Parts: sequence; C-alpha cells; structure tokens
Amino acid sequence: MFLASEDSVPDILVVDDTPADCHFMAAILTSLGYRVRTVHHGRAALAEVDSAAPDLILLDINMPDMDGFELCRQLKQSLQHASIPVIFISSYDDTDIKVSAFNAGGIDYVTKPLRVAELKARIQAHLQLKRAQDRLGYQAGHDPLTGLPNRSLLADRLHQALSFAERYGGQVAVAYIDLDKFKAVNDRFGHKAGDQLLVEASHRLQACVRDSDTIARIGGDEFVIVFYDQSSENSTAFVMQRILDSIAEPIYFDGCPVFPSCSIGFAAFPQDGRDADTLLRNADTAMYHAKELGRHNFQFYTGELRRRMNARMAIEKSLRDAIAHDEFELHYQPRIALGSGRVVGLEALIRWRHPEMGLLPPLQFIPMAEEAGLIDQIGEWVVRSACRQYVAWQQHGLLQGPIAINISANQFLKPGFAGTIAAILKETGVSPEQLELDLKESLLMHDPVESMRVLQELKQTGIGLSIDDFGTGFSNLGFLKRFPVDRIKLDPTFVSGVQRNPDDLAIADAVITMAHRLGLKVAVEGVENGSQLALLAEHGCDEMQGDYFSPALPVELCTALLQERRELPEEKRLRRYAGRTLLLIEGSDGPGRSAIDIPEAPAYRVLQASDAGSAFDILAAENVSVVICDRQVSDMSGAEFLNRISRMYPRTVRIMCSDNNDAGLMADAINVGNVYRFVPKSCKRDELAAMIDAAFVRHESESGLQQSA
Repeated sequence: MFLASEDSVPDILVVDDTPADCHFMAAILTSLGYRVRTVHHGRAALAEVDSAAPDLILLDINMPDMDGFELCRQLKQSLQHASIPVIFISSYDDTDIKVSAFNAGGIDYVTKPLRVAELKARIQAHLQLKRAQDRLGYQAGHDPLTGLPNRSLLADRLHQALSFAERYGGQVAVAYIDLDKFKAVNDRFGHKAGDQLLVEASHRLQACVRDSDTIARIGGDEFVIVFYDQSSENSTAFVMQRILDSIAEPIYFDGCPVFPSCSIGFAAFPQDGRDADTLLRNADTAMYHAKELGRHNFQFYTGELRRRMNARMAIEKSLRDAIAHDEFELHYQPRIALGSGRVVGLEALIRWRHPEMGLLPPLQFIPMAEEAGLIDQIGEWVVRSACRQYVAWQQHGLLQGPIAINISANQFLKPGFAGTIAAILKETGVSPEQLELDLKESLLMHDPVESMRVLQELKQTGIGLSIDDFGTGFSNLGFLKRFPVDRIKLDPTFVSGVQRNPDDLAIADAVITMAHRLGLKVAVEGVENGSQLALLAEHGCDEMQGDYFSPALPVELCTALLQERRELPEEKRLRRYAGRTLLLIEGSDGPGRSAIDIPEAPAYRVLQASDAGSAFDILAAENVSVVICDRQVSDMSGAEFLNRISRMYPRTVRIMCSDNNDAGLMADAINVGNVYRFVPKSCKRDELAAMIDAAFVRHESESGLQQSA
C-alpha cells in the first residue's frame, strides 16, 4: 500500500499465534485510529499480504508452521512486499535473537509485555518514514507530468509479468506507441500545449485498456502498454484500433483544432522475445514500420522487420559518420530561361559519396536523415555550402542568377528557421536575392497558416521563394494567392507525358495561365527531350531544367559549363514553323509502307511517323497543319489518336484514310476524332492533292494565316 497522503488511514497486520496478544494489540491500535487485521500463523500471514499489502506488520517470532524469521525473510525476498516495515514483537530480550530479527529484515524490535506509549511512538515513527519513502519511490517510478509509470517502473513490472508467465504459462504483450504530430504541436503552440497533448493522450490510453494492464510514458511522446494475458490476435487488433481512433479525436489549442495520431508497434511473449529488452526493442521496430507505412496504423513484429531495422540502423550510423567525415557534396543543375536560352540560375542538389556504395542520390538517404533527426544539420550544411560556392562563382563573374535549394518540412517548421537562413547569408556574404528556397506544395498545405507565417518571415529578408512539385498537393487556391512566393515549379509527372496526354497538357496550360495571372513565373523540371520543351514553351512556361540541357553536375563540370556560356539555341526552345506541313502516320500495312500514297508537292513539307508515340513527338516539336492517319495507329485506334490531337492542337486538320466503309467506324471517327475528311486508300492522286490543299486552306483560315501564292 502506498501512503500518499497524511490523511490516509494506515493498515496494520498483526501476526501472533497467541489470541489474547492479538486481541490486545488490535484493541490498542484501533483506539489509535489504525485499521487492523490479525492472523495467527505464518502461511495465513503470507496469504493476507498477497490479498492486500499492509502498511506495517507486527510480527511474533514463535509460531507453529513458520517462525517469524522465515516469514520476514520471504516477505523481503518479494519485490512487491519488500518495502513493508516489519516490527518484531517478542517476550525474548536476548541480544542474539534481536540480531537474528534484524538480519531477517526486521526494522525494529519491541519486547513484551508491551508498553502502549512505546508501541505507539515506534509505529508512528516507522509509518512516517514509510510515507516519506513511498513518496520518494512514487516520484522515482512515475512520470511527473502524466502520473504514469516511467521507464524504470515499467521495467520492474514487465520483468515480474514475464517471470510469472514463464513459470505458470500465459501471454504477455507489449505495445510501443509514438505520437505522430507531437513536434508540430510543440513548434506551433508551445511546450505548454505539448504537455497538454501528452496528458490528454495518457487519459485516452487509460480509457482504452483494462485496469490490470500497465501504461507507461518512457520519454518524450512515447508510451508503452503491457498487456497481461491478451487472448488473441483479433482482440489485440481491436484494442489497437480503439487506441488509434481515440488518439485521433481532435484536441483544441487556442481555439484551433488539432487532429493528433499515433503509430503502434506490437510484440508478444514468447514468440517475439522472452525477455523485457527484446520485447521492447521488437515492439519499437514494429512501430517504426508503422511510421514508414504512413503513420496512424499498427503493425505486428516480424523477423523481417528486425532485418530491415538492422539495415536502417546501419545506414543511420553511416549518416552520422558522413556528417563527421564530410562525405556529402553538392551537384548543380542549370535553370534556363526559355525566352533567351541562357542560364539564369542553378539548383543545388545533395549527393552522398558513400565509401562503399558510391554516389547516392537524395531519395536514398534524406528520408532516413529526417527519421533520425539529422536533417537540420544536413540542411544547414547544404545552404552554407551552396552559398560559399555561389560566392566563388560570382567572384569570377560566372553566375548572376540565384541558387535554389530544396527545404525539408522538418527544417521549414523548426522555430527560428528564417533567422538561421539570414545568419548563413550574413556569414557567407551572399545577398538574399541570390538565394531561392524550394518548398514542396504538400509541405505548405499541411499547415497553411503556419506556412504563411514562416514564408512572410523569409520574404521580409528578400529571399526568393518557389513552390516545388506544384500540382500534386491539392492546393487551396485561396492560400496560393496569399503565399508570398515568386514562382511555381510544375511537377515532373505532368511533364513526362505532356506531349502525348491531353489531360497533362491541359493541367500544365491551366497552371501556367493561373500563375501568370497571379504574377508568378512558372518553371518546369524533368525536361528530357525537345518535344516536351517546345510544347511547354509555346504554352508560356518561363524556365526549364532537366537532362535535355544538362543533368546535375559536380562543381568542376558545372564551372566549365558556366565558363563556356552554354545556351539553349532558339530552334531547340520553340516549335518549328516552316509553312505548310503535313504529318503522315504509317498505317497498319507494316513498316516502310504508308497508309496512303501522298503526291509530291513543292508547296508543303511531308513528315512521316511509324507509330503514335513518334507522331506525338513530331506534333509537339513542329507546327503541323494537316494530319493523315490510318484507322489503327500502333496501340490505339485512329479515332482515339485524332481525338487527342483535336484536344491538344485544335487547329490541326485531321484526315483518316480507310478502305472500310463501315458506318460505325465513320461515326466513331467523326464523334470521337473530330475528323475533317475520310480518304479511301484507293483515292486518285489528283483527288487526294485537291483534298490536302483544301485542308491546308481550312487550317490557314482557322489560324488567321495567309498562304503566299
């Protein structure tokens, strides 16, 4: 029993085989205000202590089944009962017997006949001492914020539970719980709000489990639950889901709702570990797997997780070594203005020159650095290194435009981030307008209000700001117009298919138009070929970067590129216009055989494609006036092919050739492909020439062009 309060009534157990002595001591103690229980032999005393531990025991020495010395020794050997003070009561006044009593674990020795004042004084002194010890023990074993057991007490309880299960059978299970959004709450609302979240989480956890289970807070935002005799995996899953749902209920700070979540790892004795350290370690491993899968879920431990965690820990150690041994380096990818073709800036991209695995791109280690809490160190190194390199290039007159740097969520939301960037600029001597920070759209929209505050702090320093991977973060356009950013970077997923997919082109066109109306520049990343570039440039994109001009280069090669003043020629930046141009897509008759025999004519150019893919590439790079295709174009129907062209290049005149007069085919071509004319493959040359000429005239009329005679 824990005597937490001065007002609590102490419970005293009297153990004496003489009934008269028992009654006498019970009467005295009751009159003094104590709660008293009496037993007459040792085994009964052990049972009574197990059922409800007393605050103090008065113990006789001579008893029939077990003497007082043995009873006291057994009590002191128990972790649960060792702290109960035992006062021996005996008629023996022999020094050796008193020494034996103290050696057995007694705290005091009182001789019979009892003197009431002496007994009262000794009992009160030992109860006061126990109260003080209990208070210290509680503080040592409990978390002061939540009142839950701490790591030390958890270890004791888990050890006892496993010892019992090992001896008598049964299951013990451990759930390792980590709050997913604790740091964000601390950073945004302050540590007081963080403490409030921890207390509320502890209450919610207690409401989800049985009184017999143990919940502990082991540090930070981490909790552990020890389940005794959890019956089945199904019941475990039910409890885990109940915890997930309970933690996810909103909590309000300053009137703002926050929706916390948690990740849970689960391990069970004996299959996942036979000792406390192994069980906790394996439950922790499963919890990290839950985080890898997107958080707000629970995962059971498996051996495969342990192998993955070992690999993860090895990489984490290597990352720490990489910081210490300066193994990171920056590569730089040029940014090209599509109006002039000149290099107008660079993007700094980190690489890790691993001593064994070679040069690693950021996707292979940045997520791990974020999980390990190393991203702040690495991020500051990137900014500082890029700024120093910029100064070196500027001193040689090689670069005037800004250097762009990608910023992680952990960096961006860290308190004082804007001040850190300003300090690095001052340290390196780089003016703010020569640095641009790229922030992922999903990062900004995760907490747009806080993002707005940080963006405004950065903008006040004069730093350039851009939204990276735009189009994938479900932006609230109301926030977008208020974000103080300078440009947006179209996500590469829209670029890879922009010349072949009307939807991707429509999205790109809409983003470019919207951005320009908001006064923002639009850059495109991941440009791999001239067709993509020409089409996006025609739709108003301002800048590009990608392997088509240059991949990311180490410092030496990037310096060489800047020294030679490399540019992107105009003919590679724009769709070519060379007067009347006809595109013929080879039909289904096989390679080298056209769908229709086009008459030679000096008045127009004829381009040919063997499949839909190459045809789309030609259309993106060339201003084509007329397209002629067969009823089937490689892996799609001619109607579908022409439909895409009508959506992407509506002024291009579309002609389908076929010897099949099927009414359904014609209806599909007209309704889906918006076909201008049908041409039979057997069409005479003069008739075909007249049809093609009419198609060019139609194109020029709709395009506002006038063909010279």
